[in-house]
Amino acid sequence: MTKMTHELSLNIEPKHFKTVLVGVDESEQGYVALANAIHQANEDNAKLVIASILELGDLSTFDAMSIPVIRDKEAKLQINLDRYKEYAISKGVVKVETIVGNGSKAGSVLVQDLIPETNADLIIIGAHSKDGFLDYLGSQAVYVARNAKISSMIAR
Repeated sequence: MTKMTHELSLNIEPKHFKTVLVGVDESEQGYVALANAIHQANEDNAKLVIASILELGDLSTFDAMSIPVIRDKEAKLQINLDRYKEYAISKGVVKVETIVGNGSKAGSVLVQDLIPETNADLIIIGAHSKDGFLDYLGSQAVYVARNAKISSMIAR
């Protein structure tokens, strides 16, 4: 590396994010993603948007076509999101919103629907989980990292 290149690289400033979107589920990886998102939101005084995804592909055909079943599952997700919001506020985040999305795959819902809807400029998700919406080792995380047009963090 030349001296000039070295000097230029030292002058690069880190990006300050305005809206951090975090995808969470009821797993350790979801909690790790939330903790990292809270830290980044506090660091940048950014708005934090906490999202959970109801993956319709995980429902039986009957349940996927039943509006009451879907509404009930979304309400349960919202209860958890409300707890996460209270936790984020207790950790000093000033601007916190929650959102429930739904679709066949969490990664595509986050990238195609929720990033544009929230105007996020950073997305944080867990690497994987066994019980939640990021259920295949890294598959949804890899999808988000490859397809998001914004900065992304895969938290471990």
